[in-house]
Amino acid sequence: MSSGSDRVPGSSPANSPADGAAEEIARSARRGVLYISLAKVWFLLAGLFLPLVLPRVFATATFGMWTLVSGWFSPLNNVIVTATIQAVSKFAASGSIEAAKTAALRMNVLVAGGVAGCFFLVAPAIAHFEHDPELIPLLRVSSLIVLLYGFYAVFVGAANGAREFHKQSGLDILFATLRVGFVLFAAITWHATMPALVGWVLAAALILIVSVLWVGLPRRAERTSSTVSVGQMLGFVRWLFVYHAALNALMFLDGWWLKRLCTEAMAVTAQAFGSSAAVKQAVDALVGVYGSAQTVARLPYQLMLVGTFVAFPLLSLPAVQNDPSRARAYVISTLRFSLMASLGMVVALGARPEATMSLLYKAEYVTGSPALAILLCAYACFALSTIIGTITNALGHTRDTALLGIATVVGSSLAVYASIQGALVAGVQPLRGAAMGLLFGMGGGLLLNLIYLWIKLRVTLPLLSLARVAVALGAGLAVGRCWPAVGHGGLLGSKFGTLLASGTCLLVYLAVLIATRELSPREILSQRRARPQSMDSGDGAAAAT
Repeated sequence: MSSGSDRVPGSSPANSPADGAAEEIARSARRGVLYISLAKVWFLLAGLFLPLVLPRVFATATFGMWTLVSGWFSPLNNVIVTATIQAVSKFAASGSIEAAKTAALRMNVLVAGGVAGCFFLVAPAIAHFEHDPELIPLLRVSSLIVLLYGFYAVFVGAANGAREFHKQSGLDILFATLRVGFVLFAAITWHATMPALVGWVLAAALILIVSVLWVGLPRRAERTSSTVSVGQMLGFVRWLFVYHAALNALMFLDGWWLKRLCTEAMAVTAQAFGSSAAVKQAVDALVGVYGSAQTVARLPYQLMLVGTFVAFPLLSLPAVQNDPSRARAYVISTLRFSLMASLGMVVALGARPEATMSLLYKAEYVTGSPALAILLCAYACFALSTIIGTITNALGHTRDTALLGIATVVGSSLAVYASIQGALVAGVQPLRGAAMGLLFGMGGGLLLNLIYLWIKLRVTLPLLSLARVAVALGAGLAVGRCWPAVGHGGLLGSKFGTLLASGTCLLVYLAVLIATRELSPREILSQRRARPQSMDSGDGAAAAT
């Protein structure tokens, strides 16, 4: 061990408490990125596995009911969970872990309890909007999931704020596994929506009990040392609630309108279907097919976020204040790489949409392939809008970001409504109409976000990058158009040929990006080397949320 006389004059002691604390935070941040990345990947894979398997277990109409019900309560879940975790993590990270738990539990008695109670009460109104009274008991059972998720999120947020990332990731992995296991067991056993929802409720109740036992209830002796009020916590999350509510509504509003408008249109010609029950079954089957296309279309968005969420903490407000030019460079890089990644998935999955649907689902779901190609583009726009929103939230512009989200929801809702109605009047497939409306809405939202980003930071997607990526996209899609159709004799028209085609289209896309010098190995390596110090010395909680 070196003595004090060996130190350089003016330097800090090598083993000073400050150095030890900084190193511990750095190790904690690195562990957090690893643990939470693994948990997110597992959570997303489990979430993808369920809607890919359920269509093989349920009848098409039953899967449509499942899609519709989850499309109504999932936005509430996602909003409450995300906002609660961020709020608890923020206050717990400052050392007020027990006080943060106490305040969050009290907050969610009001928020999660209030939202779940209101959802229970408005179930008849939702069923009336969708022209389907069978939704009422299903929606009321799902209100329990909303309630349980709210309290579970408190303990996940506390683990994150305490930098106990192994607990947070363990809970997420266990919950994803329980949910898939219970729902599939119920679906396979009873082939009905209600038992599957009850399985979800049981999984949520069990993980809440596990989280209480593992993370712990607030300890009275410690929570009195510092105070966190419910008002403080609500003040922090109010705009986050609005923003995440807008984001989640965007992901489901096309399904809401599709069910309502198709039911109205088919009811006019009910004689062709024989009865109202036949109308309902036909509409539910349409919603189920559309839901299967939504599942595939959301995959690029979900996978891309797993690969890029680590970059967001770098764009905190202090970093911008200290080096705004460097922050702008990171924003541009994030947008460029996100654009290339999301459109790469569009090429791989959308170059031959009919083949993709045939590979993943039963034959009756292939009718959703025209919608899939459009939805992939819509969710690429949505992914970029979400990244911009995360950046502007990190810079402290939470109110403006929320208002942009509301504007996008309103515009998308109007576009989806008009597009579905136009398709029904013209006698064309309403699934394609719903997807086209969503593309117009999400594309408009992306444009609004890019304009706002330019106003605030004077950065946007470079026009030359947009042109190069567009050329690469066109080349990849052109290969898919030239590929033999599904069922064509020989290897290229088989299911293995579908995988081969996706890989070939993606390789062509990447080759054009490299040939136009939009993408280069040197740039990727330089991005890794240019990692700022804030990644190693920043707050671990921030890095993992």
